[in-house]
Formats: sequence, C-alpha cells, structure tokens
Amino acid sequence: MISPDYFSFRWSWYSPVLNRQEQPAERCAIEVRRLPIRVSGRDAGEYIPYAVHPEIKKTISASLHRLQDYAIRYMVRGEKVSAHSLPGMDERMRSMVAHLRKQNPHLSRDMLHHWCADPKGATALLKVCEVLWEQGWKQDQMDAAPWVPAVNVLLLKMIRHGIASLSSEESGTSNHVMLCVVGGLYVWALQAFLKRYLEGVVEVSRIASYESMMLPVTPMVFLHHQPESNLLSDDSRLIRYYGLEPEIVPQLRYLRGKVGFKNEGGMLALLGKDKLGEHLLRRSWARLSLWKLAMKSGHGAWMRWVLDAKLLDKLLAGQMQPDAASMENLKTHVDEPVAAWLLAHLSGGRAAKNAGEPWLRDNITLLAFRVFDEDVRVEIARREAEKSWIDKAVHSAPARSSIQGGSSTARGVGGLRSTANVQLAHDLEQAWQDGELVLIQPDAGKALHSGKALSLRHGCMRIEWSEFLAGMHAISGPSAAEFLDKKFLPNLLSVVNANESIFLDECSASGCLLRGSVLALTETGVLLRKSLHHLYDELCEQRALDADTLVYPPLSICMDMTGEWIFSEQQHARLGSQRIAFSLAVTQVDAGVCRDSNVERLMKTCVGKYGLKPIGGVNVEPVPGNDGVKVQLLHNTGFAMTSSAMKELTSVLSSRAEIRELRPDHRDLASILDEYQFPAGGLDLLVIQRHGEKEQEPWVLMKAGKPCLAGVDVDLFELLDEDAAATRQIVDHGLAHWV
Repeated sequence: MISPDYFSFRWSWYSPVLNRQEQPAERCAIEVRRLPIRVSGRDAGEYIPYAVHPEIKKTISASLHRLQDYAIRYMVRGEKVSAHSLPGMDERMRSMVAHLRKQNPHLSRDMLHHWCADPKGATALLKVCEVLWEQGWKQDQMDAAPWVPAVNVLLLKMIRHGIASLSSEESGTSNHVMLCVVGGLYVWALQAFLKRYLEGVVEVSRIASYESMMLPVTPMVFLHHQPESNLLSDDSRLIRYYGLEPEIVPQLRYLRGKVGFKNEGGMLALLGKDKLGEHLLRRSWARLSLWKLAMKSGHGAWMRWVLDAKLLDKLLAGQMQPDAASMENLKTHVDEPVAAWLLAHLSGGRAAKNAGEPWLRDNITLLAFRVFDEDVRVEIARREAEKSWIDKAVHSAPARSSIQGGSSTARGVGGLRSTANVQLAHDLEQAWQDGELVLIQPDAGKALHSGKALSLRHGCMRIEWSEFLAGMHAISGPSAAEFLDKKFLPNLLSVVNANESIFLDECSASGCLLRGSVLALTETGVLLRKSLHHLYDELCEQRALDADTLVYPPLSICMDMTGEWIFSEQQHARLGSQRIAFSLAVTQVDAGVCRDSNVERLMKTCVGKYGLKPIGGVNVEPVPGNDGVKVQLLHNTGFAMTSSAMKELTSVLSSRAEIRELRPDHRDLASILDEYQFPAGGLDLLVIQRHGEKEQEPWVLMKAGKPCLAGVDVDLFELLDEDAAATRQIVDHGLAHWV
C-alpha cells in the first residue's frame, strides 16, 4: 500500500497543472526533435539512441536484489540481528532511514538500516540517480535542449525494468518493500536534488523542468507487478495499493461523469447510499486513516489492520478489540476522525449510534481516488515516452545482447568483471566517442554525448526496375520464375538487410522505396546496382551470351531529402498489416526515376548527330518549347540524387572523407573525354574519397541539369557507375591532373 501522505503531496503537484487547464501527463513527453542526437526508426518516428555502461546496470541490479534479500530475511523470516553487527551509518544514511521509518512505521528497522548502510545498497542506487540527474541537467544547459525530462524518463525505465526482473519469491512482501522503500527514497533524493538546483528560482522554464522531473514518478514504476498499460486503470492489485477497494473505483468514475469535476465532493454521499458501497467506502477510509494515524503517532501496530482486510473488517464490525497500547493511542489522538469514531464505535450503545459516518465527509478516500486516476494517465504517458529511448546495445552484437539480458541472473554473481563486460564497455565508449549514441556512464563529469552530430533526418530513394526485370525475363527464358525467386528477391533483401538503418517501405514488381540516412541510402544504392550487374553477368554466362554485346537492361535510381516524415499503420482483417510512410521526398524521387522511350530517342538523336555518347545514365536535355522557353527533359537510367540529398551527403562526410569540387575546362578534357557529350551547363564534378578507403574507388558525382520534378525545378546530380567506361577515364586519367 501507498502511504497516505503521498496523496496530499501528489495532489499538490497535480492541482496547479490542472488549474492551468493543462494535463499532468503531458509533462512526461520527450521532445526528441529538439535534442541534438537522434535517429529515425522504421515507423518514421525519431528516437534517442542510447546504451548503458555495464557498471550502471550491475549497480542497479545488485542494489535491488540486496533489498529483496533483506526484505525476505527481516520481514518474512523474522531474522533478528544486533545493531552493532550491521554496517555503520553516516548522517545521510540516518536521514534516509528516518524518512522511510516516518512514512512506513511498520517496516523493519533492521532491513532499512542494513540496506541504507550497505555500500552496494541504497547508497549505490542513489549515486546512479544523482549522477544521471546531474548529467542531464548539465547537458540541458550546454545544448539548450530538453535533456532533463528525457533523462528522468530513462532513469525511471531502468529502475522499473530492474524491479520487474527480480525473482517472484515472496512477491507480496517484495512488492510492498520496493514500493515503499525504493519509491520513497527516489522521491526524497529527487526533492533534495531539485532543491539544490532550483532553490529560490521562479523562472517559468525551470519550474517546467521541476514538474517534468517530479510528475512522471508514480508508484507504479516501483512495483514488481507490472500490468500492461491498457489494464492499469482497472487492475485490482494496483487499486488496492492505493488503499481503495476495486469495486468502488468504477462507481466513483461513473459518479464523477454525472456530477462533474467541480462537484466531486458530493460523490461520497451518493456512494454511501448503497449498502455495499458504504461498506467498501468505510473500509477504504479506515485503512487510509489508520495508516495516517500510525504515521502521526509512530504507533506501527495499526499497520496490522491496514494490511489485512479481514482483520480490518472484524475491527470495524466490533468483533475484536485492539490491544491496550492501541486503545491508549486512540485516546491520545482523538483529534483524528478515525480515532474518535473507533473509540465511540468500540464503546457500543448510544456512543456508537452517535459516532456518525465520517467516511462520507473525510476526503482522504476521494483524494486517493483522484490521485490514482491521474497517476494512471501519467504512467501510461511515461511508458509511451520510454519508447523514445532505443537501446542500441541490444542489437549491436551477440555479446551485448547477452549482457543486456543478464540483469535477471545477476543475483549472487560476484564482483569480477568478465571479459565480455570489458569488451562491451570499450565498444560503447568508442560508439559514444563517434557520436553514435548517448552513453549512460558512472562518471558525472562525462557528457551524455560526445558532441558529434548524427544524420538526424531520413532521406528517400526510389529504385525502378520493371524494365530490368523484363530484360532479365527475356534472357532467363523458362527459368524466369526461378531467377526472381532464387536470385533477384533474395539479393535485394540481403543488400537492404546489410544496413540496419535502412527501411524497406515498399516493394513490388515495378521497384522499391527505401528510407534511411542519406549516407546509408547511397551505400545501399551503390551496392544494389553492383549486385544486380553481377546477376546480369552471371545469367548471361549461364546462357552462353556475350554480356558486352547485349544492351544492359535499364535500372533507374533517384534519391532526395525533402520535408518531414509522417506515418500510418493499420491492421486489416483481410489485407493484413498496411503501412504508409510519406514525406515530400517521395514525390520527388517518383518523378526522378522518369524513363520514356520517346525522350530517349530524342536525346540519342541530339547527341548522336555529333557522334558522341552520354557520360552517365541521368540525362537532362533542354528542348525548345512553343513559347521559346527551353523545357528540361529528363531520362534516367542511372543513379540520380537531388541537390538537397547531395548537400546532406557531403555534410555527413565532411569530417570522414576528402571532398573535391572539379570543373575542368576544354583543355583539361582534351584526349580524356573526347567521345562524350557533356551536360548543357558544362562538366561539374564532385569527387568523394572516404578516409581509410584509398583502395576503394571514389564516388564521382556529376551535375546533370535542372529538370522539373513534381512541379519544382531541382538541381540533379548523378552518382556515376564506377564500372562505366567514362567513369574509368575520369578516375584513371582525369583526377590526377584536374585541380
């Protein structure tokens, strides 16, 4: 059960937010787009890539397991030890124990002493929390980005998963102890941290940060019992943790719908008109009030009735009397409604008849209901916000996945770090240095990220292969179906799957639509073009055909980066799962794979009359229109990319590659590209040689022209095929001389 003090404390946070006509659940949201390090996912959403240092995981797991062990030893088995045999406590540890004892007078003092004083217990867990809070706060100031709420949600996620991974041994006691001790200590430490950082500050932005750290902390985080989000509001065990009876919560929701939020105070009287409703209301009121009395008086014996519904019913029915010490405690606290009512009720006779029905007037039950309902909404929102953090260590390597799953078996494991842990820590450190992820480290002096920017947005690439498949169908003949099934499709899936940041949004007989970072798309496009050419050569060899004398079937590729992505996924009974991811880049790339046989003939006529050949496959030819204005016709059988995609590519590679812009004049081109037709604007080249890949051929981009794509005039570039004759001439004979 949750301490009654929590309800008034929690409502003091909810009330100002609700009075501003805002929703407390909104304080759980993470504004991922404002953070400097993020990646896009398969669903076109944006996420924060992160990993947790093995030491952090080990610390959280060990601390929680020790608390569970101590709870079983001291509260279940009733083990008694001398205080002198327990670890010594400093002033801060004594403050922890005093705070927890005040809120929970029934908990074992030895258990609290042992865990709070254990160097690997409460102290270690709080250190992790404080380090992460401090890192988030500093990063928030450095980046002017909302790291504080994001980090708080992540920390709560780590603790929630750590508690959920505990064994189910004595689950009732474990649940209660985790809720009271870990939850109580977390709020206590968070208040102290915020007081240190925000004492006297009234800036609106800082108050919002304060709320974004405190409001997501619901008791549901600290329970071993973790129902699914859609079951939280009606879970009977969860409702009982709030001191309420599961049967009255639906009734209270119904009555609130009838009387409205402003008239909630009258709901108790309406509920009390029903005999069963009055009984359940009285039991809830007595349970909460007796805990409140135990906290105020320090008389922990009342918790016996609080935690046992059957005993409580006997007490309320007058079938059993409290012991003498408890009766004396009632007499010294008659100012408490429950004490006055119990004394009168237990006396019997006229005093019992005149005792009244304080549960219809005392708002402690109503407050518990209000807080429970709001907590459910906040918990659902916080769990949704948890999904913004994507753990990269889980999918990076087998060693990492084995470490990730190690929390449930960490109980009883010694302190020696395995070789796998050391290697994992090294790999995570390197990924953090490279700016690939946020690394949660035990050192408060380390930043959350290294400051290197990631490719934050997704580009889009359309590959059109219908004519390629038609050509391969003609070559393969009777084995066309086998080629498609055994060669083409497996090859495509293998290439796409090779890069985990590439998403296949659409695939059909006419082509596919890929989404991902521009760099990953470029690498995938180059690899796919090369692999399809290999399939063509392989099939020609099987058919005893000369591939050089045949016309290679055309393949069109276009890449762009324009606009933000939106996403929808629907589950249909007959059609199955259907997903659409869209941005304005889709219209650009669809227009960019334009291929028309009449346009091709026209271009060949224009170029052929001079006896020249095109350098690449992306050809833009200006043709005079009726009004004298030239129309830019596009015919694409190559790898095109728009200027926005090209700029993103060069930006990403600026520190990882040597990038040269070349514009050779006619003297430079003499004897090198004499057989080729240059684009209308001249030969503009961009050469990219990635560091550490000198043995690899550079990427050569050529400006093709400025056609109209989907109603917009766009500068179009072509990534030349490294195996094409013109590209070989440029790389082998031109780059060494052109400046």
